[in-house]
Amino acid sequence: MNAGQDAELMARFEKAVRGYANAGMSPARTVAQLLHARFPPTLVRARFPEVAAAAFEPARAANPTVQQTNAHGMAQRIVQKALAAPTPVAVLPDALAEGVSFQYVPLIQCSFPHADPGSQTHFTRRNGWLELTFSTARPDAGLPYGVPARLLTMFCASEAVRTRSPEIFLGNTVHDFLRRLEVPITRGERGSLRAYANQLLRLVHCAVSIDENIRDPAGRTGLHIRQALFVDEARLWWDAADGVGQGSSLVLSSVLYDSILERSAPLSTAAIRQLRKSPMDLDVYAWLAHRLFQLSRPSTISWAQLSGQFGHDYGELRYFRRFFGDSLKRVLKVYPEAKLDVRETGVTLLPSKPHIEHRPSIRA
Repeated sequence: MNAGQDAELMARFEKAVRGYANAGMSPARTVAQLLHARFPPTLVRARFPEVAAAAFEPARAANPTVQQTNAHGMAQRIVQKALAAPTPVAVLPDALAEGVSFQYVPLIQCSFPHADPGSQTHFTRRNGWLELTFSTARPDAGLPYGVPARLLTMFCASEAVRTRSPEIFLGNTVHDFLRRLEVPITRGERGSLRAYANQLLRLVHCAVSIDENIRDPAGRTGLHIRQALFVDEARLWWDAADGVGQGSSLVLSSVLYDSILERSAPLSTAAIRQLRKSPMDLDVYAWLAHRLFQLSRPSTISWAQLSGQFGHDYGELRYFRRFFGDSLKRVLKVYPEAKLDVRETGVTLLPSKPHIEHRPSIRA
C-alpha cells in the first residue's frame, strides 16, 4: 500500500478501536471484532500485546477445506476465506453519503407488519417459494413493525456493508441516519426518539426463520431453512429517557451478517427519504428497485400474490388493490424509470432502467 492508503487504514483502525472502547468491550473482544473486520493481524497484535496469542489463531488460518455437503457450505467458505485474508478487504465508501442505502433482500421479499401486531408473538408472510416468519423472545416487547422497523434494518444492512463488521454502532450514528432521511428528531412520550428506541428493543429480541423451496438441476425439490436471531448481543445506554446514547452498539448474528453481505440490494437514499412516511411505500419501492435491477423479460404478479407479500390486514382484495395502487403512484414519482402495466389480473413488470445504475460490490 502507498502512504495514502496506509494513512486511510490507520484512520479506520483508530476509529474502530475508539468505537469498541466506547462500547465497553474488553481487549479480547475488541481484538476479535478487529480481526473479523479484517484489519491486519500484525497491526491488531501490536496494539493489544496483552491479549493472549490464542486470540489471533483464527486470523492465521490458511485455506481450510470446507465440505460442500449442505446449504451452509457457501456461508462457511465465505467465513473461512475472510479469516484467511492476509490484508483487509477494501471497505466501501460511506454508502449513505453517496446516496446509496442497502436492505436485506428477504426483508424486501417479505417484510415486517405495517401496523402494531399487538400481542402477537409470530408473524408470517409468503412470497412464491419464500416464507418468512418473525418471532419474539419477549412477548412483552412485541414484534417490530411500521416505518421504524424498516429504516432500522436498512441502517443495519447499510452499516454492515459499509464497515464489513457485524458490530453496529448506534448513539449519534443512527440519529445521523435519521437526519439524512429528514426524520424529525423529537422527544417526549410520542417523540421519534422514543419510537425508534422502542422498535430497536423489539428488533433486538426478534428472530427470523426463512424457509425457501429449492430445486436441483435434476428436478429434485426440497426446503432450505435458515434461522437466526437478529442480534447476538446488544449494549444500549440511555443518555436520556427516550433515546439511545453514546457507546450503544449491537452485534448482528453471524448467520444474518454473512447473509446480509451476500444478499443485500442497493436503494436510493433520496427515494427512501421521500417515501419514509409509509411502510407500504417503502416496501413497494424496495421491491421494484430489486426486481427491476436485472429483469430481462416481462413478469406478471397476480393481485393474490401481491396481497400475500404486501397485504397486511387490508381485508378484502379490492381494498388491498386500492392501497397498493395509491402507493405505487407515489413510488413512481421517485422512480419514474420503472416500467410496468397495472391490469385487472395483476401487475406486469417490464424491463426497466435500474434505479441504482451500478450495484456496488458487497463481497470483494
